[in-house]
Amino acid sequence: MPYETHNYKKYLKNNRMRRNFGIKKIVIIVISLAIIAVGLLGLNGKFNFLSLSKDDLAGTNESDSSSPSSNNSSNNSGAALPSSGQAGSLATSSSPANLEPSQPAPKSILLSVPFFSQAPFGEWSDPIFQNACEEASIIMAMHWVNKTPVTKDQVKQEILDLSLFEDKTYGQAFDRAAADAIKMFKDYFNYENVFVRSGISTKDIKKEILAGRLVIVPLNGQILKNPFYTPPGPEHHMLVVIGYDAKTNEFITNDVGTRHGEKYRYAEARLQASLQDYPTGNDLPSIPGQTAMIVVMPK
Repeated sequence: MPYETHNYKKYLKNNRMRRNFGIKKIVIIVISLAIIAVGLLGLNGKFNFLSLSKDDLAGTNESDSSSPSSNNSSNNSGAALPSSGQAGSLATSSSPANLEPSQPAPKSILLSVPFFSQAPFGEWSDPIFQNACEEASIIMAMHWVNKTPVTKDQVKQEILDLSLFEDKTYGQAFDRAAADAIKMFKDYFNYENVFVRSGISTKDIKKEILAGRLVIVPLNGQILKNPFYTPPGPEHHMLVVIGYDAKTNEFITNDVGTRHGEKYRYAEARLQASLQDYPTGNDLPSIPGQTAMIVVMPK
């Protein structure tokens, strides 16, 4: 075989090999690009990072605040609505019609009420002050109504004066039921913006407190288990409820039965268990399940 012919055939063979290799290379590149494209589409379906909004395509500069789906949008309750930029959100997700109504947050309140105990100078052995929880609670409520400060000397005299008025007007008694205690507001202080309600629970107390009204409740002090009471605690007791803490489900009280009673907290379940109206008299037995409260409204 001539050298020239042999070289030509060799050239043709090498040329075919290079062409086949080039085709294979192109096929590999195309397949690789296809795999990458499929992967990107899959990731986009999960993260939505390749999508363009209608505004992006139009090139608008409209402010977010004018769009119903902006971060500053809110429904009628004031709750923030989902942003249109949130992952996986639909265009209609910012419409109030497609949102579940938000639940109102539990409320808390604390009224500004002066505090003093029923024995301002620790006169617990004196029967007048030992049994003055009704008088002290009512006097405290009237200082809240009138927005007046009070000193220990002043409140001591006020308790003595009110106790003397009771004995002369209603007859002597250590305990006064809610329906009788409320008379001191009207007859002694000439204040009519009060009412008494029977058959109540902590739900009723909470309703009045959240409305900005003061509540005085008779109860069984032994069930309260206040560590500052002289054991076992007073069976017939009255205190002033001045607030409610929704985060802890606690009622905030001014408990006149102890010098540590300012803003003293009782768990809702504990206060509910202790609610107990008692009869007017001297340590008469209470009727189980009988509850009441005195509601004092501001001027």
